[in-house]
Amino acid sequence: MARVKYGTNIDKDLIRMAKEKAQQDGLDGANAVIEAALRVYFANCATEVWEKTLHGGWIKKIIVRPGKVVIESIRSRKVRSRYNPKTFSDDSLTPKGWTKVWKMKQG
Repeated sequence: MARVKYGTNIDKDLIRMAKEKAQQDGLDGANAVIEAALRVYFANCATEVWEKTLHGGWIKKIIVRPGKVVIESIRSRKVRSRYNPKTFSDDSLTPKGWTKVWKMKQG
C-alpha cells in the first residue's frame, strides 16, 4: 500500500500513548500504532452485535459482519473490574484448556 504524508490535530495524550505503545512493541513510531488502530476500525466498522436475554439466564448473541454471521449462546456473563492480570495471561490460561481466538495484530 502506498504511503502518503498527512497532517492532522490529534489529542496530545493519544499521541503520547501511541508513542509509548510503539516503543513497547518495537514499532517504528506512533504512526504504526495509528495505522493499526485505523485497520481495526475499518475491519469492524460494518460489524453489528445484537443480544437477546432469554429465560434461565441465557444470552443469545448475533455478530453480523459483511459475508459472515456468528450466533452464540452464552449461559452467563461476569464482568470484573479488579483482577490479577497474571491469572489471565497466556501462560496461565493455555494449560487450563483455553484457546486464544483473537488478539489485535501488532505492526
